[in-house]
Amino acid sequence: MTEFYSISGSTRRHQRPPDAFTLIELLVVIAIIAILAAMLLPTLAKAKEKALRIGCVNNFRQLGLAMTMYTSDNNDKMPWMQWHNSYGPSWIYMPKGGSYPDPFKLVNGVLEDNTNDFSYIEQGLYFPYTSKNRNVYYCPADNKNNDNFKRRFQRVSSYIMNGAVWNFTDFSPRNQHKLSDFRPAAYVHWEPKVNPIGGGYAYNSGTDGSQNPEGIEGIGDRHLKGAIVLGFDTHTHFITQTQYDNEGKNKPGLLWCVPNSRTGQ
Repeated sequence: MTEFYSISGSTRRHQRPPDAFTLIELLVVIAIIAILAAMLLPTLAKAKEKALRIGCVNNFRQLGLAMTMYTSDNNDKMPWMQWHNSYGPSWIYMPKGGSYPDPFKLVNGVLEDNTNDFSYIEQGLYFPYTSKNRNVYYCPADNKNNDNFKRRFQRVSSYIMNGAVWNFTDFSPRNQHKLSDFRPAAYVHWEPKVNPIGGGYAYNSGTDGSQNPEGIEGIGDRHLKGAIVLGFDTHTHFITQTQYDNEGKNKPGLLWCVPNSRTGQ
């Protein structure tokens, strides 16, 4: 495009550089980039969630292996589930003074390792069978920078054990079951929901390592619409909140699975 303008009575040519963009062309390019980004972001988010879910599944497989090896070394008997914090050790930790140990401490809003409590976690019955790797206990999607982690009471693990393992009650030797007592497809571990409790966050009011499979003590939603569960047969799979809720109505079932109980409770 050539424009003409006059300076001191003379007429000169003003020609736009051939490689320059007009404002309209730039706006079109920006709009196209925005459309492409909008199309790609959901795909990238799904890819990230898939990677996090794979990491979580791998953790559960290692927990399943730990359970199998522990029971193999202990006459098929399941480990204590940590119902309240009055007895231990359980699958996950040894209670500290009637409470849960804490591998972290909050200093000026930043989490730091609390090495004083590591020994209580290392006494957990699964720990020797996890290559002594505490990271196995944490879902990759359980972000430690989130407020519901920083102010969580029991943060030894992102996972929980089904209270059915010891009849949903406090410790007593008569309530111990063998691994082979349970229906193989029943659920032994899952990712619990994190609830606001007592000015902080917890999986349950007992701030311990086991749960009832109903109400607020169900699965969480770290993996968008559901969570990963582990069966007594060590198989892992994803379950939606709706599937979990429906299964919770079955007594007995995969959640309410106390052996030799008419209702699984």
